[in-house]
Amino acid sequence: MKTKQKYNLKILISIVFIIGIYSFGYSQKEIVKNGIKINKLDNKNKKQGSWFFFDEFGDMSLSCYYKNDSIIDPIIFYKNQDSTFIRYPKVNKTEIFLLKSNKKWIVGSFEKLKKDSLNIKILGFYKKISQDSIDIEENNSLSNSIEIKNEASLWIKKEIKPIYMFGNETLNEFYFRVFNSSKYLLNKKIYIDLIINESGGVEKITFPRLQNNLSFNEENELDFLFHNMMGRWQPYFSENKTVKFLKHIELGLKLK
Repeated sequence: MKTKQKYNLKILISIVFIIGIYSFGYSQKEIVKNGIKINKLDNKNKKQGSWFFFDEFGDMSLSCYYKNDSIIDPIIFYKNQDSTFIRYPKVNKTEIFLLKSNKKWIVGSFEKLKKDSLNIKILGFYKKISQDSIDIEENNSLSNSIEIKNEASLWIKKEIKPIYMFGNETLNEFYFRVFNSSKYLLNKKIYIDLIINESGGVEKITFPRLQNNLSFNEENELDFLFHNMMGRWQPYFSENKTVKFLKHIELGLKLK
């Protein structure tokens, strides 16, 4: 009778754990930030709707709109919580942009010649005439400004690094959850390599054996816990799209 009760308890614990993992994974289809649901993934893990990217301080760095993993609206970059650079979808080989400089919007265009080479043209000051029409006020000194072209180049090449859970949970908080769930007492440095995919999902987790001093059982335990408990990352954004990213993590904490 006692054996049966213990067996049933093990089944119950397993069921609760599986439900917890399923709920945690399901909740990652949307991120809730300041009470608003954003950064949605559909059932095929494709990005849909309004997406927002943040810096390490929690300030918004970028906003865009996705349909089936493709950005269909202008990409808006922010500085000090204010829209500063707007990048429009490419037409043929050319992209139009708006750059705010000294509180004025400037219209420009660029073409990518090579990997790190851009042909940037400054067209003039942006002037809105009505809701549906604009004008460009030409200015020779502006068009030839190296400073403005360099500023535009920085935004065109802008990169936004991955942030765990879009800043909703810190990595330290995640580590605390993981290691409190472990049956092993670890007191050593741990090196981890993560491959974060274009949607922010953790595609691969490895514990490099040349760097680590983990036993076979410790490595299996950590691998299981990280795979089942790690949430979604803010994906790496480079220029005008999200790309895969290799994240190196070094844990030197005393784990209890």
